[in-house]
Amino acid sequence: MAAIKLLNLFALVSVALVVLSAGPVSVNALATGDGSRVARHVRGHDAVAKRKRDTSSTSTGRCKPRATSSLPVTTATSTPAATPADLGVSTASTSPSAAAAPTTTSNPAATPSSTPSSSGNSTSSGKKWGLGWPNGDASYLSNFARPNVGYLYTWSPYLPSGLSELGIEGIPMLWGYDQVSDFQNLVVAGYANYVLGPNEPNEPSQSNMSPSDGASLWQQYINPLQNEGYKLISPACTNDQSGLDWYQQFFAACSGCRVDAIAFHAYTTDAQSVIDYATTLHNTYNLPVWITEFADQNYSGTGGQATMDEVWSFASTIINFVDSTDWLEVAFPFGVMYDLQGVNTDNSLLASDGYPTALGYTYFG
Repeated sequence: MAAIKLLNLFALVSVALVVLSAGPVSVNALATGDGSRVARHVRGHDAVAKRKRDTSSTSTGRCKPRATSSLPVTTATSTPAATPADLGVSTASTSPSAAAAPTTTSNPAATPSSTPSSSGNSTSSGKKWGLGWPNGDASYLSNFARPNVGYLYTWSPYLPSGLSELGIEGIPMLWGYDQVSDFQNLVVAGYANYVLGPNEPNEPSQSNMSPSDGASLWQQYINPLQNEGYKLISPACTNDQSGLDWYQQFFAACSGCRVDAIAFHAYTTDAQSVIDYATTLHNTYNLPVWITEFADQNYSGTGGQATMDEVWSFASTIINFVDSTDWLEVAFPFGVMYDLQGVNTDNSLLASDGYPTALGYTYFG
């Protein structure tokens, strides 16, 4: 009898174990999957332009995360292409000296509610090359006060000390939403003569704002600076169709906005495509053009990077275009830093001794 009871007890325990083993799986087990399956935005330039200088005195040009926008985000819509005449813009008095037919798929496409206004050429120094400078008050800045260098910006409102003694114009930038407070405090009458708009607003990993939000930011914080004697340089989009679309919608939304020159960034191994993009912007908006970042860099995901010989050829083509084109006012080659953040290091312009590289001397004189 005792043996039978023992067998019954054993059977009940077995059933209980089976039921428990078939129960629900812990939620934690669902959270330990392969992280490589998580979708993420991938674009080679993500780590490049986000070089906002730290506001501390010990800044070394490190990146800072972009603050979340407090402005409403609107959805961009495309509109039919317009010619310069449609935009109400007069024909420019100068013409490109080196410009093949643009290779972009379409021109910027909306008729602005107000014409981009400009007082003519926005630069006065006669020097057409600038420094994209994330190096703070580095002692070797004076080594870059070269004959061709007229301008410097830091991806922020902050400027290194001693620029006027070096004969270099410092240009503050309103990189994006997270710099508004610093920008308001620093960029007042007499601080500088030029101001740059947001950094790659068409890129989710950069200043990331809709054209209408960009117009609102411009109207509130940048446009009033014209009354303080500033020349206003547009937001700088990337050299692709999304950039063209962003510009067209920005100008359509920016009623009454003053823009003295239009800026863009170019990372490509095709120097002619940089010329074509600049020409498209100039012909469409009848504004002088600034190239505020460029390098011989392949972000396509296929093929290799340019060789040093190809980088030299790229540089030669860009230099000839910039120096011979009246409406191309200023160009800033990327690479005046020790960490090129993923860009082909053959583009480096800062040598280990704190002087320009051979390529740097070629650009800067």
